[in-house]
Amino acid sequence: MKKTKVLGTGLSGLVGSRVIKLLEDEFEFVNLDLKNGVDIIDEDKVYQVFQDHPEAVAVLHLAAMTDVSRAYQENGDKNGLVYRVNVLGTKNIVQAAAHFKKYLFHVSTDFVFDGTKRTPYTEADTPHPIEWYGQTKLWAEEVVKKEYDNYFIGRLAFPINADEPAGRQDFLHKVLSWLRRDEERSLFRDTIVTPTFIDDVAQVIKLAINQQITGLYHMTGSTYISPYNFARRLAKVFGFRDSLIKPGSFKAYLQIDPRPRQQYLAINNQELEETLDFKMSNLDTALSMIHWQMGGL
Repeated sequence: MKKTKVLGTGLSGLVGSRVIKLLEDEFEFVNLDLKNGVDIIDEDKVYQVFQDHPEAVAVLHLAAMTDVSRAYQENGDKNGLVYRVNVLGTKNIVQAAAHFKKYLFHVSTDFVFDGTKRTPYTEADTPHPIEWYGQTKLWAEEVVKKEYDNYFIGRLAFPINADEPAGRQDFLHKVLSWLRRDEERSLFRDTIVTPTFIDDVAQVIKLAINQQITGLYHMTGSTYISPYNFARRLAKVFGFRDSLIKPGSFKAYLQIDPRPRQQYLAINNQELEETLDFKMSNLDTALSMIHWQMGGL
């Protein structure tokens, strides 16, 4: 069976590399990245790739500067790499998708919210980023909406998976590395995150592209939890001592490092699940599956 060709950015990253691994039997991916001589900030290079692959039906836009600390250092700098990649690079991708009439799947972030809401955020909530990374990603969303209409925007939160690409360690693997070394660590007990199983994200991408679903959706897991409780639950699933994980204070940490951070990022995924008729995993299911995928190690 002939594979559906999909142009993609950020396919060598944490999320992209896993997505390719899971969907390579169905999709033929063309990677637009620096390793292949394509800088998404270069409009001509982007257009050339689209022109060279007229049979591609969609573009999966994952590429972004996601280093929040680096973004903080570039705060307000529209000449900085974070802004140029996240906003200008997105504009190039979106305009090329519109010009060549390709379906666009754009990955955004829960960091478009300020993290002050004590109940889960829905798509109806007004974004209010409090740091530069989230601001640039919100601007990227606005570019998508302004420049095109055949798009899917999926806001992703706290991605976890079984793989550990070099230099792209997710929070789950960081915690596992501490537990394997029998290290005690303190993690925030007074913040909330929404862990998302990347394998589910791959299925959302597959369904959205095949069905050409459009709109803005929260592409997140079904559990809201503190990093402290996440790590303790992870320790139990993988057979480590959860007593190694100690409670830490978000508010106390802010007194040491005042960089803006969101405290409560519970994200509601109901609209996505109803539209795609697909259930996003809760944390227990995701951890059990990841443990099995890693050979129970």
